[in-house]
Amino acid sequence: MDFLSSHPSYTTPTSVRGFMIFEDIKIPESLTLYSSLASKWGKKGSIQFIPSSEGTHWIAIIGLGKKSDQNSDIICLYRNKTAEFVRKGTAMGVTSFSLTLPEDPTDATSKAVAEGAILGNYRFTKYRTTDTSPATQCESFFLEKGNLEAMERGRYIASAQTYSRDLANEPGNVITPLTMADIAREIASQYNMDLTILDEQQIQDQGLLALWHVGKGSKTPPRLVHLTYHPQGIEPLGKIAIVGKSVTFDSGGLCIKTRAGIKTMKCDKTGACNVLGIMKALTPLQCPYEVHGFFGAVENMPDGNSYRPDDIIRAFNGKTIEIKNTDAEGRVTLADMLAYASTFKPQAIIDMATLTGAAVTALGNYTAGLVCDYDELSDDLFQVASTTGERFHRFCMDDEKLREQIDTPYADVVNTGGPGGGVITAGMFLKEFVDPTIPWAHLDIAAVDYYEKEFDCYGLGASAFATRTCLEYLLRNHK
Repeated sequence: MDFLSSHPSYTTPTSVRGFMIFEDIKIPESLTLYSSLASKWGKKGSIQFIPSSEGTHWIAIIGLGKKSDQNSDIICLYRNKTAEFVRKGTAMGVTSFSLTLPEDPTDATSKAVAEGAILGNYRFTKYRTTDTSPATQCESFFLEKGNLEAMERGRYIASAQTYSRDLANEPGNVITPLTMADIAREIASQYNMDLTILDEQQIQDQGLLALWHVGKGSKTPPRLVHLTYHPQGIEPLGKIAIVGKSVTFDSGGLCIKTRAGIKTMKCDKTGACNVLGIMKALTPLQCPYEVHGFFGAVENMPDGNSYRPDDIIRAFNGKTIEIKNTDAEGRVTLADMLAYASTFKPQAIIDMATLTGAAVTALGNYTAGLVCDYDELSDDLFQVASTTGERFHRFCMDDEKLREQIDTPYADVVNTGGPGGGVITAGMFLKEFVDPTIPWAHLDIAAVDYYEKEFDCYGLGASAFATRTCLEYLLRNHK
């Protein structure tokens, strides 16, 4: 998709000129000709397409509702409504878009509009051999008075999310642990990043036995991936680690999932897909931090060689884990990856994982869990999330009685604490494998990972939720 700094195109039947309008605010003079159609103009949620008086293009009126006093709310609104504008326009066969906001764009709103255009243009149709829908792709997008540099930044940020969506939407017969490692090689080569990949023997030799045990039931062996980005030409502001869960397909192992529960388990690798999308965007966005991206890629499959309930496994940091549920595998792989990431002594660690069904029960399908005992790190993440529009609810791990649910007389910790307080006990389990001197946040994205219908800036399928929030966190001190 191209972003045009000038010369908007709305002179063909496949072009549209859009206007965003707040409720109860005077409409632009250029729209007075169409005012007889204005009964719903400005109402939140309304997008009305009208043939232009010249008959050469479309006019679109995008209702914003009542104007908020919060700048972050306006930024999110512009992003979401731009996505809906592009989605609806492309469904009608429109390829060229121009947009006028109700006020002159700032850098922040220019960036948000560009993100919305990219995210609204997303569809995963790679494997469709026939398509009878009139949907097209947006080929050009113009924002009146928009800041082109800010829009380009928005393009890279949103493209990180669509890149992750593409990977997460790929089925398990296409994306395997070996494929994930190959993709990391491509990114490392393209952006001149340091890369370490450990094969199944090296994983065992280095004591990453939690990762190894989860993956050993599959005919496709596990891989550990470590990508490192170094900012060019500047002294890094610090070192940050991002860790993603990478179960390329989760059958549940010997505790096999139900027919309903096993659907969409191709997306159990989304955390690692997010890591890859983020790493791919760091160089063009000139991230000022040294960033380490980690994931341990496995398939969790039932087999004679699979790990079992009641097995006791020693993790990378020496702690032992009793297995009670082989379908609580993500936290077992993350145990090793968090312990391994801790050895690089970053200033903060953030992990992203489709971890618990308890997150869905607690939060519904539109809010992710932020499990974190560090106020400053939590506040930083909430601050950037207020402008990315990705909702989080914070959980702390300070309940000593709840912590008893992952105690066991046979090992240091058990891999499931039961359904009650499941988001928190999963975080408590992971905490056992993080260096306690390093601020750490766990993002449980299980509830927001996959959508059956489009809304706001989210398309059908994998959402790649938390990609933009983590990327904005890494860019927050960019000058």
